[in-house]
Amino acid sequence: MYKRFNDHKETIACTLLGVFFLIQGLFILINFKSITNKQDISGEKIKNVFDFINIFFIELKNILGIVFQHSLLITLLSGVVLIGLGLLMFKFAKVMNRTTAYDRRFIVFFFSLTFVMFLWSTFLMSHVYGWSSILFLLAFSVHMIYNVFNEYFDKTYRKAQYLVILFFYSVAYFVTQNSVYSNIDSGLRPTDVLSINMYYTMTWTLALLTLSVGVFLSKSENILKRPVKDEEREMSRVHARRKIKLNVDVNKYFTFMHAVYRVRDKVINAFYNFFEIKPIRWVKVNYFELVFGFLTLIVIFLEFNNRNNVVFEGLFKISNVKYMYEWFNLALTFLLAVLYILFTVLNTLKDKAYNRQMIIIVALWLKVTTSLFITLFRDVELSIFILPLNISLVLLTTPLLLMSIFKTFRGERND
Repeated sequence: MYKRFNDHKETIACTLLGVFFLIQGLFILINFKSITNKQDISGEKIKNVFDFINIFFIELKNILGIVFQHSLLITLLSGVVLIGLGLLMFKFAKVMNRTTAYDRRFIVFFFSLTFVMFLWSTFLMSHVYGWSSILFLLAFSVHMIYNVFNEYFDKTYRKAQYLVILFFYSVAYFVTQNSVYSNIDSGLRPTDVLSINMYYTMTWTLALLTLSVGVFLSKSENILKRPVKDEEREMSRVHARRKIKLNVDVNKYFTFMHAVYRVRDKVINAFYNFFEIKPIRWVKVNYFELVFGFLTLIVIFLEFNNRNNVVFEGLFKISNVKYMYEWFNLALTFLLAVLYILFTVLNTLKDKAYNRQMIIIVALWLKVTTSLFITLFRDVELSIFILPLNISLVLLTTPLLLMSIFKTFRGERND
């Protein structure tokens, strides 16, 4: 099944993008009156998940109304353009399935579309996060460059490369969350943030899918594919001109992990020498990760279960429920903890999924640490966890983060 998907991923991606653009266009045309006239949801009540979905769409219409400046003409034109783009994507899927003659033109189109979707996401986010949304555009750009020139990066340093990308996303997340909490008591509703985050997640995911299609077509056309060492002198002149040659050794910027490992080894040796003991061969760092991971999961589950009962056992108005935003953050945090346990088990038993484990623990640590920072230093009444639990989670996840960073990555099969 995976092989079939990999063989036809460009046509599948075009079809998904076509559905996404078509639904957006139809949604705008069907709801153009609501988009041009802001709706008030302060009196709306939530009884079940369907009521929340309804409020999500109302909020989305309000956000699009701000973007389109409540102009009827701009709203209708945008809907028509998106429908046209969706139909065009279906046409592209048929063409790519039938011939490769237009692949070079498709490369330019998909790379351009990727950047436009990133810009669109950033523009929408700016209505919630303000100027700090530019940081996400910077993170997008770094992520995009890495995907485009992936073959020029040595897989030996894959861990360091992921850490650099995660660093940019972490800075963007930390700054934007502080921006949200600064504005959430001055007219910005939690449902505004939820709606834009959901829409942004869909757009970001499809933008990465669009990027992967552009990269795939580029490599099939030998534009971004890295030549082997002795290949250049054997290529014909025409074939050589179609190559993009990068003579800069970018991998030298990722050797900092060697210094990290040296520090780790010195600390471990000093520990054994100080206590005059020898390493215990059957003890693995994965065992400590599982223990700390399960403790983290239990703490998050307790808080999530308490908040879940508060949210769904009674009727409430949107205007009185600021912590709805925090409930969704708790749900996401709980999901991250479950995924961390899953990837740690895979890493322990099958020696794989290491990078996924590292990405998840960075995200989990960032959420609980940002929550603690906001609780301590921002003058707001919202928090994912009560203070003692938040401190406990930071104390539990920080060793997990350090273990993940200092743990040696043993090869491409773990990727």
